[in-house]
Amino acid sequence: MSNPFNPGAGRKPPYLAGRDDIVRSIEQDMTRVYDDAEGMRPIVISGLRGMGKTVLLRALYDFANQRGWVVVWAEASKDESLSKKLAQSIYVELRKLRSSEKLAGRAFEHALAVLKSFQLKIDPAGACSFGIDVSPAKGYADSGDLSLDLQDLLEALGGAAREAGTAVLICVDELQEAPIEDLRPLNMALHSIGQSFSPVPVFFVGAGLPTLPSVLADASSYAERLYRYYTLDPLSDKSSEKALVEPVAGQGMAWSPEALGLVVQEAAGYPYFIQQCGFSICEQVDGPIELTMVETLAGIELAREELSRGLYRSRWGRATAQGKEFMRAMAQDEGPSKISEIARRMGKGDPSSLSVLRDRLIKDGLIYSPERGLVAFTVPGMDGFINRCGEVD
Repeated sequence: MSNPFNPGAGRKPPYLAGRDDIVRSIEQDMTRVYDDAEGMRPIVISGLRGMGKTVLLRALYDFANQRGWVVVWAEASKDESLSKKLAQSIYVELRKLRSSEKLAGRAFEHALAVLKSFQLKIDPAGACSFGIDVSPAKGYADSGDLSLDLQDLLEALGGAAREAGTAVLICVDELQEAPIEDLRPLNMALHSIGQSFSPVPVFFVGAGLPTLPSVLADASSYAERLYRYYTLDPLSDKSSEKALVEPVAGQGMAWSPEALGLVVQEAAGYPYFIQQCGFSICEQVDGPIELTMVETLAGIELAREELSRGLYRSRWGRATAQGKEFMRAMAQDEGPSKISEIARRMGKGDPSSLSVLRDRLIKDGLIYSPERGLVAFTVPGMDGFINRCGEVD
């Protein structure tokens, strides 16, 4: 019997629990984009590490791909231009569609020519040459103003899709990592195409950490009104139960109420832990899952150790000695920590003296600020790891 659970970063779980309302709402917007051949407000999905943001993006990707959309996927990073990544992804998709002859016509050729112009402007040295065998479109995506040029590219891409009777989905994961010199033009371009008298059928979805809404707002003050925001919270107990029960249904396995209750309690609604715990237990059990089996086979402890070796330790290792001291002070709290209390624990008289260290930990994606004066870990369970293992390093 194959193990029905599928832990791992961005890997699709056998049963996507607790996200039905969000998926349904976004898919309704996508259906309107397709039916009306016009754009809708872009979407931002935020949440802690391991909450299923990438999985949700993949579900939307599959939804669009199955309907013949032009689908573009990119992952932002601190050290690379998001504009170049988007251009590369668009080129790969257009080349694939051109070779399969799924898109053709003047609008499609125009989109290729505009992409060529865009590439020459963002990468004049040709370091990322895409080998597009068309001449650049003069007067399009060649102004040198990234927001205007990106707008031209998205309008040309959307126009080609509209002519072909389809639409465009652009997914960007880890959007909070994008340099601000890319985020501001992205906001402006999405804002501009949304205000058009005839918005092109381009649908944008970005995903990232809880800091993402504020990062976008720092780039453009109107970002809070530009996007529709969704937050992925921990799963309810009922959804957690479904995430554990549904995958094993029909495989000759079932959870006893006691075993199921223990895992749900230990998981505390954390989807990544649920997948890892289910996987660890099912690696050792091929029949009914009883409480004694869960306890004696140490499925929960094995899952916790697996997360400690990978998810937690890799992030702990990225912090400086001062950063680790800051996080040890945080780990003494259940839930968000007050900066003033962290300063007291670290022997700092003035909480403002920690502002540079705090900002560095936020930029490194280790913590975030849910409210003014508070900080919290971006990974659920990080406090427990630090309390168990943080003195080792």
